[in-house]
Amino acid sequence: MTIVFFVPVAIALLRVGPEPALAGTLARGYPSPAVRLAALSIVAAALVLVAWFRPRWEFLRDVLPFLFAATIYANLHDLIRYFGAPDITATLYRWDVFLFGVEPSIWAERFIHPVWTDFFTVCYWLFYFWGPMLGFLLYLRRERRAFRETMVTIVFCLYLGYIGYVAWPASAPRLFIPHAYTISLRGSPALDLSRASAAAIPLTSQGAFPSLHCAVALLALLLAWKHLRWFFWIQLLFGLGLIVGTVYLRHHWVVDILAGFVLTALAYWLGPKIEHAWERGRTRPEILSGRRETGEPDSELPRMLDSAERRFTKRQ
Repeated sequence: MTIVFFVPVAIALLRVGPEPALAGTLARGYPSPAVRLAALSIVAAALVLVAWFRPRWEFLRDVLPFLFAATIYANLHDLIRYFGAPDITATLYRWDVFLFGVEPSIWAERFIHPVWTDFFTVCYWLFYFWGPMLGFLLYLRRERRAFRETMVTIVFCLYLGYIGYVAWPASAPRLFIPHAYTISLRGSPALDLSRASAAAIPLTSQGAFPSLHCAVALLALLLAWKHLRWFFWIQLLFGLGLIVGTVYLRHHWVVDILAGFVLTALAYWLGPKIEHAWERGRTRPEILSGRRETGEPDSELPRMLDSAERRFTKRQ
């Protein structure tokens, strides 16, 4: 997956220049494509080199794939521009209105309050915490199989979402219908600044469908219920707050969220299967190779018969 995503993203960063629309906005300080390509190349090279030459550096080897997926996320805007798929924002807006009779983020204005705004903002930012923390706790408990299954499933879900961003570019409600909102979102100054910073990330202009925030939040809950039940109860309130908050904060259409839940189901089902298939494919050649190197037969039966014969002779 590293190679599959590195190649097109690297090509996009080489071919596209800085986004003209970002000039004069908060996003003008976003690193240039050249800087981001250098960072992406360093992380990708480290991942491959550690996996190939230092496989026993388990912690670093296991962290790097997740770090690479995060680095890809920072460059998806360029990949979206490079492929130039049609924008589907208007379609998502129509679907929301069709399903609910009103656009939900507009309807939610009646509940706007600084306390709720701050709470949902905190929940939104904790998206980056729950999945990795679950993996880290499993790692500390030395539950190797659960750790790998968890991290493979989360990274797989992220990559599925990245494909969706490129194939179906879409803007957030706050960008598509800003004139429809009559109440501004205000909370504590620090969290207001964090929301402004999030809005300045170029990807937010076209990376709404599907909602990876909701997909990974729900996935982290399901994986915690499966592997670490007490951690599920800790993150439950914040996970639900994140899902509701994406509408309240005008980051996503409800259709984005539903599409994210489809990703959750697909990743939760396929992630463990991918990990188990990989483990079977990796260990079997090692076992067979080890037997050939030591002169062991591939079957255990001849050795068992030889041992039984020696015991019988000794008794005689």
